[in-house]
Amino acid sequence: MSRLLSLLLRFTAITLVGACVFALIASFLIPEMANISGAGSYNEGTQIALPDLLQGSVITDMNGKPSGSLVGSENRVIIPLSQVSTQMQQAVLAVEDSDFYVHHGVSAKSVLRAVRANSAAGGVSQGGSTITQQLVKLSLVGNEQSMKRKVKEASLALQLEQQFCKDRPRRECKEEILERYLNTVYLGRGAYGVEAAAQMYFGKSAAELDWGDAAVLTSLIRNPTGYDPIRFPEVAARRRQVVLGRMADVGAITEQESVLLAETPLPTEIVKGSSSATAQDLTYFERKVRDELLRAEWLAPTEALRRERIFNGGLVITSTLDPRAQLLAEAASASNPIKKANPETVAAVAVVEPSSGSVRAVVGQTDLPGQGLVEIATPQVGRSPGSSFKAFTLLAALEAGYSIRDSILAAPAPQKLYKGWGIKDSTWPSGCKGGTIELAKATSSSNNCAFARLQAAVGGAKVVDVARRLGIDTLTDESAEYPSLTLGGTTVRPLEMAAAYAAIANDGVYNPAHFVTKVTDQAEAVLFEYVPATEQAISIDVARQATVALQGVVTGGTYKGGSLPNRQPAAGKTGTNEAAGGENTDVWFVGFTPQIATAVWIGNPAGQTEMKGGRVQGGTVAGKVWHTFMAPYLQGKTVQQFATPGRIKTTRKVIPDPWTKSSSSAEKSGATSTTKTTIAGSSTSKRPATTAPAGTTAPTTAAPAPAPEPAPTPEPPPEPAP
Repeated sequence: MSRLLSLLLRFTAITLVGACVFALIASFLIPEMANISGAGSYNEGTQIALPDLLQGSVITDMNGKPSGSLVGSENRVIIPLSQVSTQMQQAVLAVEDSDFYVHHGVSAKSVLRAVRANSAAGGVSQGGSTITQQLVKLSLVGNEQSMKRKVKEASLALQLEQQFCKDRPRRECKEEILERYLNTVYLGRGAYGVEAAAQMYFGKSAAELDWGDAAVLTSLIRNPTGYDPIRFPEVAARRRQVVLGRMADVGAITEQESVLLAETPLPTEIVKGSSSATAQDLTYFERKVRDELLRAEWLAPTEALRRERIFNGGLVITSTLDPRAQLLAEAASASNPIKKANPETVAAVAVVEPSSGSVRAVVGQTDLPGQGLVEIATPQVGRSPGSSFKAFTLLAALEAGYSIRDSILAAPAPQKLYKGWGIKDSTWPSGCKGGTIELAKATSSSNNCAFARLQAAVGGAKVVDVARRLGIDTLTDESAEYPSLTLGGTTVRPLEMAAAYAAIANDGVYNPAHFVTKVTDQAEAVLFEYVPATEQAISIDVARQATVALQGVVTGGTYKGGSLPNRQPAAGKTGTNEAAGGENTDVWFVGFTPQIATAVWIGNPAGQTEMKGGRVQGGTVAGKVWHTFMAPYLQGKTVQQFATPGRIKTTRKVIPDPWTKSSSSAEKSGATSTTKTTIAGSSTSKRPATTAPAGTTAPTTAAPAPAPEPAPTPEPPPEPAP
């Protein structure tokens, strides 16, 4: 048989088979043909509306640089086509739609070429659907395997191109379609769009993708799971070889480049995770940003709607994070000087800017064996502050009209008085030498007897009121009844203490500690911008007098952490909690300069346990960690002085002793109570078990004396990270 006759018979057979197939397909599709023919004439009244793309929110640091993300079900970062490398664009077009800039939405030529190429390759080497058709499938019609769906897809693709290109340059509208496609397509492991995929697989932006990177990502379009280079590297390598071959066929790269690129390593691990909707996927700072926005009613009226906007709304969230300060805070926390002797202890470090309340850095969680992440900067119950709470009593006294130059008796309480409260100690408070002492000196030396009397003189309720105004929200009305409230007979949180002391540094203006400065939406409209407070929580003069007294702690008091660079003035207060039996369980230093306030707490987050290692006190342990952060943080910054208070009284007076027989009945009014008594030792706060009945003499002028419980309340379990 001649070659001519053989070709003729082959052509005839193909024609007959093709006619039969066409007739069969037509019988199913005649009802749909009108849609395609109708698509040829664009009708403005039936515009196609592509759904909004879901996009996670980006968190930036205080300088506007990306520092985190809040991603929901689709990890996507929407970018313009100009931010996708030319290599990535050409690789996708070579494999998926080489005639993209020529056709009008569908391409018979592409279908025939794909059939021929796939037959030769023995698999899918290139697609028959155009980019526009794929976009329609991804956005509108789904991927149902039916001829009816394919016809609808083609019809909508034609209409979409006519809609996009009406009265516009063809190149411009085509690029808009390509841009939308590259932001829509799924590329495996939760990554949607080339930007999220580039970050996840290669740790770079889509603008930085080279030919090798582009070949890997393009390989994933047909089967993101089956061609996963991390899970199935051999299959992924073979698919990449097919993609590189097609890229060489269209002239995007040379044959030699194709061979070389086939030898480059495939990704072996995820560089950047694809989802951050749960606490386990978030950094501590990201979690705090999330929680703050979930409470933000300006974002949406319900929490469900707020969650949707946070994780899928493409917000740009400017956080308060100072990345340099965060690194220093983490290094300071890791320097915990008692870690070796007490491996269960951790150091929480919270850094707040006084002028705004911005949290510039925080070490706020730790991983406990068997319990996972545990909150330490804002634990639900809090920890005993020891003598660092004395600052609030000092402020209450200054508000009552006393001066830091006024004096108060520094002797233990009358035995009959504290025995009536159920306190069994031989002396209470302990460690006092008697005589009178100026409030400034009582502060710097952390004199327990002086401050216990000062609380009684001004009233526990007033101390609680001041602390609440400065953001301490762990206090109850019953807290005012604790005779040793000022000595640490309550609980506080490190981040709130940093913000409270920051208000003193800010001339008495309190800003709540916060993590979000600004939020914009996808259209760059500003949804929120934090405005610092201007209202006085305490008066300027009270804040400045307190600062003078707290400076004494650093310059010649209980702080032993070391001086700051260039003689930068600082102020603060130490705190040590001593539980029953004399062991120290919590140590603090909360200090500030005009620029920054930092709180350090060290203890066992799983409970109150004795810390070994010599003098485990706030000034010698927490103070060192505070200095480890503050010294390098302030290095190179301009030295700032504290503002000078108005004229401090030169006529000094002795504050009347509220515990003497000459005290008024109001100062010694008796009553019973069922609240817990917390007792303090020398520069510490004790919590002994006592069984004596309630006494009849009040420790403060504002509330009756508390009755002790038979035993101290057990320490609650640590709060897990939400």
